[in-house]
Amino acid sequence: MSTSHEDLRRHPGHLIRRAQQVHYWLWNAQVSAEVTSPQFAVLYALRAEKNIDQKTLGERASLDRSTTAEVVARLKSRGLIQRFRDPRDRRRNLLRLTAAGVRTTEGLIPRAVRMNRLLVSVLSEREQSELLRMLNLVVDADERLRNEDSLEQPWQITSPARGGR
Repeated sequence: MSTSHEDLRRHPGHLIRRAQQVHYWLWNAQVSAEVTSPQFAVLYALRAEKNIDQKTLGERASLDRSTTAEVVARLKSRGLIQRFRDPRDRRRNLLRLTAAGVRTTEGLIPRAVRMNRLLVSVLSEREQSELLRMLNLVVDADERLRNEDSLEQPWQITSPARGGR
């Protein structure tokens, strides 16, 4: 008989959560205890694409609307990003890195690269490429899965004894 620990190691969701825990620990130890990984994603996205609106920024960083708003508020309060009116559409606000935001991002990039190397260091180069390929497949399927009508919500599933499927 297998143990629950062994059983859980056959569940992708559990392993993804555990991998996220490892990433979180490594991020805090190797990159920054002040700037979180989602905050870094926002800074990195603003480094790549200057003067973008918050909705677009959230899409670039793969963050939901409320998380993007919270991250932007925190980074703005720390003086790492600034918000300003779009000169072409005064109803719209745009975001960009401040000088401090640029310095912070540039300082974190080599640490993040090092941490990512460490995260997958138990894998060969071929395995690292395969891991990235497979993770991208799962992430890219997200939009399709979210929009698929046939997906049932757990609370909507009824048992056959109660007249369900």
